[in-house]
Amino acid sequence: MKKTSFILAVLVLAVGLIACGPMETNSSRPRVPMPSSVPTEPVFATADDVMEAMGDGGLECRLLRRARANFGSGLDCVVEIMGAEVENEIHVLDPARFSRDDIGNSIAGRREVYKHTIVAAGNWYIRVMYPVFAPQVAKALKGVVLPPTGQGQQS
Repeated sequence: MKKTSFILAVLVLAVGLIACGPMETNSSRPRVPMPSSVPTEPVFATADDVMEAMGDGGLECRLLRRARANFGSGLDCVVEIMGAEVENEIHVLDPARFSRDDIGNSIAGRREVYKHTIVAAGNWYIRVMYPVFAPQVAKALKGVVLPPTGQGQQS
């Protein structure tokens, strides 16, 4: 019985991770290209490079966990901004496999479906867990803040 419960829990987790992955598609909504306000640079090879650039921009981000990703590179880190610990989900997509519009579509799903606030530029995006601090993250990385779209609560 324990083995069956464990296998079921692993399957539920796997489905959840696939559903929440950065390249999710939702056939009920039309494909959305990258917003024109998102700069084409900087481009990063890995999520670690983004985290390092945050530090160079004055926001030292401490690694929490790495994401297992078939889309490129991902990790979660936490940074202190104005006395608050702010968690960030960093996603870097491989430009050899994904176009700018593929990345834009992934961002659109997170903004519309999950109501996430996103910081983006180049081939990467970050979900900033406390949207009030997204401008500081965007400034440190030379990106832009993309607020949630549609109806619903912001996160």
